[in-house]
Amino acid sequence: MSSSHPILRHAACAAMGLALFLVAGGHWAMLQGVAWAGMVKDYSRTGSLTEAVGKTFDGKHPCPLCKKIAAARTHEEKAPVTVKADKKAEVFVKAPGSELPAPVSRPFAYGPAPFVSMTELCFAPPVPVPIAA
Repeated sequence: MSSSHPILRHAACAAMGLALFLVAGGHWAMLQGVAWAGMVKDYSRTGSLTEAVGKTFDGKHPCPLCKKIAAARTHEEKAPVTVKADKKAEVFVKAPGSELPAPVSRPFAYGPAPFVSMTELCFAPPVPVPIAA
């Protein structure tokens, strides 16, 4: 992408960030946070805030949303992402005449380095710095 389209670059970065968030399981963390907030709100109606937080995080009082999230996470973890490879590719690779020729090896030598004296390397750049057009 060129620098003349900063909106496209920002949109691409946002899309990559969202994809990384989803791949890392951020959507489950957000849903769990919503479930916990709802549980604290519901449990604080019948008791103190300390008791509500205790009931929310003790694991003995899960809400229906917490149960659905746990079931979905275990289902997602049990189903690994795999791609089935087709056996036809192996047949092609093993077929006679499908071998590629080896690359030609040639000796390589670097050209002479441009001559720059040590004093030129130590000088500061000219002021004002020239700007390329």
